[in-house]
Amino acid sequence: MSVANRLSTHPAVSILEDLIRIESVNPHFDSEAQGEKRVADYIEKRMQTAGIPVRRQPVFSGRDNLIIELRTGKSVPTLLFESHMDTVSLGSMVDPLKPKYQDGKLYGRGACDTKGTLAGMIYTIEQCASNPERLNADILFCATVDEEHEYHGLRAFMGLEMPVDGAVVGEPTEMGIVIAHKGCVRFTVQTHGKAAHSSMPQEGDSAVYQMMEVLRFIREEIEPELARQHHPLCGSPTIVVGTILGGTQINIVPESCTVEIDRRIIPGERPDEVLADFTARLETYAKGRGIRMTVSELLLDWALDTPANAPIIPYARKAAQALGIEDEPVGVPYSSDASKLQRKGIPTIVFGPGSIAQAHSREEWVPVHEVELAAEFYLQLATLFGK
Repeated sequence: MSVANRLSTHPAVSILEDLIRIESVNPHFDSEAQGEKRVADYIEKRMQTAGIPVRRQPVFSGRDNLIIELRTGKSVPTLLFESHMDTVSLGSMVDPLKPKYQDGKLYGRGACDTKGTLAGMIYTIEQCASNPERLNADILFCATVDEEHEYHGLRAFMGLEMPVDGAVVGEPTEMGIVIAHKGCVRFTVQTHGKAAHSSMPQEGDSAVYQMMEVLRFIREEIEPELARQHHPLCGSPTIVVGTILGGTQINIVPESCTVEIDRRIIPGERPDEVLADFTARLETYAKGRGIRMTVSELLLDWALDTPANAPIIPYARKAAQALGIEDEPVGVPYSSDASKLQRKGIPTIVFGPGSIAQAHSREEWVPVHEVELAAEFYLQLATLFGK
């Protein structure tokens, strides 16, 4: 079904169509990608047309956060809306920059992760700006860069130390009010062997064979232990070996092999302690087997664990109730910008249309009715907060 046969007249859906048409792949995934610049330009133009001041915050060359402030001029709390502008690579998705409708779904790269939330927040800011008398709080909106890689956009925003009393981060939560999610510990393990001619392998020491022992340690010791741990909202922690690289050519015993590992942590686990414990245990295991290896940190990210009685929760639940949305707080297995805000003492929830199952996929889509509802949820929350 073409865009001409749009299933909705809600402004947020039209905004989402515009955003899908704009390629905003994070350059980390594709050196030829344009990054977030054109999305930032689009949002800035909309705000300027509506007479809403916009502030650009440079993060990388040509990649800026956008910060919009709606101030009441009164002594009121501040609510932050945050959503990222970057997407993963276009991959094998067919016509990824062409919005398409089918069976109540809108397809396109970023439709689910997370331009659907971005569209709803843009709609909310425009509605609040045109009806400022409805506000009981100051409203901040930050459209950030680099969430899909290392969160540099949000980190730069937090460096401004702007006072915030509550925050909602846009991610696909299937319309659930998320108060808990996993964090992650990303690191590499490199084994060190000895090169030799493949006709005389006994003269060498294969780093690939050494790595086989490391993988056995992960599968047989670490994975079963993690499966026995459990968080009521987030489930069990996990560990995944995402990449492996070893050797240089077929006729040389490989002297080096490296794996990249993604360890998802649950609330209550500290990322630094998780990495330190894994490293110590692997070193003990390796020593007894003659394995020479090095562990190197890539990224440490905390889990989200917003208390169920945090000040933002009653407002979020009331907004959900007004729209007939399930209001019981939930947890999700992925990570987001929210945990960084919570670490700064800001009570934070995650909310948005779509499911993480569709994010980054070959057929990324978002339910149209959820885009509409999410936009109205953000608007409800903006007008209720501080009341």
